[in-house]
Amino acid sequence: MIRPIPSRIELNDAPRRSSSIAIRSDADVAGIAACGEVVAGALEAARAACVIGNRTSDIASAVQDALVAADAEPLFVGRPTDAADAGQPFPAVACVSVDDEVIHGIPGERRLQGGEVVSIDCGARLDGWCADAAITVPVGAVTADCLELLEATRTVLDTAVDLIRPGRRWSEIARILQELALDAGYGVLDDFTGHGIGRDLHEFPAVPTHLTRGLAGRGDFTLRRGMVLAIEPILVLVGSVSGAAVRGDGTACGVPVETASDGWTVRTVDAAVAAHFEHTVAVGRSGATILTASTARVEDPRLAPAVL
Repeated sequence: MIRPIPSRIELNDAPRRSSSIAIRSDADVAGIAACGEVVAGALEAARAACVIGNRTSDIASAVQDALVAADAEPLFVGRPTDAADAGQPFPAVACVSVDDEVIHGIPGERRLQGGEVVSIDCGARLDGWCADAAITVPVGAVTADCLELLEATRTVLDTAVDLIRPGRRWSEIARILQELALDAGYGVLDDFTGHGIGRDLHEFPAVPTHLTRGLAGRGDFTLRRGMVLAIEPILVLVGSVSGAAVRGDGTACGVPVETASDGWTVRTVDAAVAAHFEHTVAVGRSGATILTASTARVEDPRLAPAVL
């Protein structure tokens, strides 16, 4: 579950109001990795449920079954909304968002149609440690534009992981990721970000995948071995992005979004399709280790999406 920019959300386990970032031991990271394996398995079950005619609630049920089988605690269900009118807590074990539903989609009776893309976000706790990950899955044959959007979003995430080194400032990485996304013609979200993770789902710091005013101020940080971060780029299919996508201070202007009446589902205002990928990663001696990696590979022909 992606974290709104600080001050917009108050949660049971909201990011701790601290300027320090938790440094985890090897044993701690192993605990998070064990939970990450469960989350990755739950997302693979969700992927398998993304077929024409299935309901979005069927996808959430697949996630729930996988978490229950692993004796893991789902972290999304029952979480309070950040809306000022204190709407309903999140009612499901996973966020299931279709097409222009960018994030926090509530699974229900909607049936999947060919050509749609579905983003599934799952967080869990196992033996006291949390992990968080997300994937976007094509349903049936999709347009080349949609497939390229998914590949571009995965590339941003992969690039972020590849760039992680102890001693590097996060703003350096965010700048590269922003250029990668905008130069390819995609939009980004202005008000949501990745986050630290460990004992709680949302911990300090905020981890944006583009330049924000927070990173330009006191929100920037230096990567250190033992940090564990949830990195989650979201790109939006907006066509050609003009120079107006970047402010004078170099920070990105986000694609306009709105929250649905359910208090959770965030949509693009112009129905633009979005993709969302996320991994929980640990900073090591010389790079990063993905803690939510799946054994499934995109190159597997059984997983290759059809193109319209």
